[in-house]
Amino acid sequence: MKATRNWKRIGGWGLHGLVAGIMILAGSAKVLGLFPPEQVEKLGLSLPIQVIGVGELASAILLLIPRTSSLGLLLTSGFWGGAICLHMSKGEPFVMQSAFLLITWVGGYLRVPGAFGSFTAQSNQEHEHAVEALTA
Repeated sequence: MKATRNWKRIGGWGLHGLVAGIMILAGSAKVLGLFPPEQVEKLGLSLPIQVIGVGELASAILLLIPRTSSLGLLLTSGFWGGAICLHMSKGEPFVMQSAFLLITWVGGYLRVPGAFGSFTAQSNQEHEHAVEALTA
């Protein structure tokens, strides 16, 4: 059983590494001004794109740090949700952003299953084990 848990954790790390890597590359391009200005105008963003890039970088980094992965999971989910809403409002396809949101949550489930402990009925002992898994 422990070997299965290790494979799940490794899979979760792999999925989060993929999502965080993509976010770090895209966020860096926004912060460094490499994002095409005509693309920013097309999206109709009034906020400087660098601010979005900083938020993207911070979310990705928090997702990778074990002690902050739960916060990173929530912030990353919010980022992908915002990206989905933006593309929906422009009538553009949003399948890729939805897939990254799904990958983020699957990675979170595999990497830190205790984060989803509130979704199941459990005994007090199981609850303590879930809390211990989150703080470890």
